[in-house]
Amino acid sequence: MVLKQAFVLTFAIVCCSLQLASADEDCKNLLDRADEIDNCCQLESIIPMNEADNCSSTAEEASNPREKMTCVLQCELQSLGLMNGKQLVPEKVLEYANRFDGDWKAKAVEIANGCNERLANAKDNIDAKVQDKDCSPIGAFLMGCIMRRTFDVCPADKWQNTDFCNKIKSGECFKHRGRHA
Repeated sequence: MVLKQAFVLTFAIVCCSLQLASADEDCKNLLDRADEIDNCCQLESIIPMNEADNCSSTAEEASNPREKMTCVLQCELQSLGLMNGKQLVPEKVLEYANRFDGDWKAKAVEIANGCNERLANAKDNIDAKVQDKDCSPIGAFLMGCIMRRTFDVCPADKWQNTDFCNKIKSGECFKHRGRHA
């Protein structure tokens, strides 16, 4: 379960960053550090990827590695009701955020609303770039947005204050994108 969540998290980071900065040794081979990324913030994940269907067979239909991972993630998010085909289901994102209690619920709902809004604003641009693809990267953008915003609000007692986690949180490991791209 943790490996699956770490894969999804790392894939979302790699997908959303487009180009990884290679000057810093900490920022190389992020796919190999998926578990470490997943453990940077010790809050329960807003999207319970451990409950998603196993969609590894979906990868066989895609033509290149990035599209293979995109198709697997889209299938997994569909199994959770978060996507309908290539479209995000914003209400379901909010439903998952609302399952928590206390302070984390309020923050999770804020994150879900912010990411839903961000994706709604970027949807036409994303759709235009991938209109001839079998799968949409919207799921990867969603997961990347949720991860970054979770890192931003992660309480100090839940944050793993390591050089690596701090570089991921600050966006230092990614070039050509803003902190919340």
